[in-house]
Amino acid sequence: MDASCYESGKAVARANLAFYRAIEALDVDAMRAVWSTAPHAKCIHPGWELIAGTESILASWEAIFANTDSLCFDVADLEVEVLGDLAWVSNVEKIRSVVGDERYESEAVATNLFARENGVWKLILHHASPVSQH
Repeated sequence: MDASCYESGKAVARANLAFYRAIEALDVDAMRAVWSTAPHAKCIHPGWELIAGTESILASWEAIFANTDSLCFDVADLEVEVLGDLAWVSNVEKIRSVVGDERYESEAVATNLFARENGVWKLILHHASPVSQH
């Protein structure tokens, strides 16, 4: 692996981490900083329909944040691939949340697709699918 590819992979991993930190902070402004403003941006939360367009995506996060007291993510099995100005991250999300007096634990498998825009990796697709709990 050449040095530029390695550095790109590290930058993508940092962008992915910023995405999860924005979720944990319940911070719509931090989430806005992570997402691309490209019209083709898309998001699929576990069990939800496809959400298209950055403003609709941010509105979905705002609704989640407004109805959640706490969200914590442990990200496991992280794999980063870079191909030119596109990169994708696959990982397992181990999610702990608190809503009111209720505590929840779940797990999802996620793919996060990033595009390099003006030298900055921006999220253009987040797709998370729940892992069934046995």
